[in-house]
Amino acid sequence: MSTKYIVCSILFLFTAGLSVAQVNTPVNKLSKTQVTTFNKSEADYLQVQKDLQKLEQQKKQLLVLMQDFDEQQKKVTTKVERLEKSYNDLGGVSETAGGNSQYQLLYATKLMQETQMSSNAQYLQMQMQMNREGHVFTSVSNVLKTRHDTVKNSISNVR
Repeated sequence: MSTKYIVCSILFLFTAGLSVAQVNTPVNKLSKTQVTTFNKSEADYLQVQKDLQKLEQQKKQLLVLMQDFDEQQKKVTTKVERLEKSYNDLGGVSETAGGNSQYQLLYATKLMQETQMSSNAQYLQMQMQMNREGHVFTSVSNVLKTRHDTVKNSISNVR
C-alpha cells in the first residue's frame, strides 16, 4: 500500500473517532479553565493557519523558481547542441590545431553534461521535498481543522 493511502486511512479513522466521541460525549458545562484553554487553542489554530498560508506562498515561489530553472536549462542545452553542431562542421581543421581543440571541446562537453546531471538531481530532490511538504501541510491542516471543529461543536453543545 502507498504511504498516501495509509495516511488517508489514519486520518479517516481519527476523524471518525472524533465524530463518534463528539456524538457520545455528554453535555457538560465547561469550566473557565477549559474556556480559556479553548480560546488559547483558537489563537494557536489561527497562527498555524497563517503559517500554513506562508508555506503555501513559499511553495508557489519555489514552483516559479523551478520553472525559471527549467527554462535556463533548456537554453543551455540549446547552446550546447549548437556548439556541438558547429564543432562537427569544423571537420576541415588541420590535425595539429584540431587535436588540442577537439580534446578541449570534448572535455567542456563532458563538464556541461555532468553539471546538467547534477542540476537534474537537485531539481528532483527539490520536487521530492515539495511533495513531502505538501503531504505534511495537508495532514496538519486536516488534523487541526478537525480538532478545532470538535472543540467548537463541544462549546456549541454546552450553550
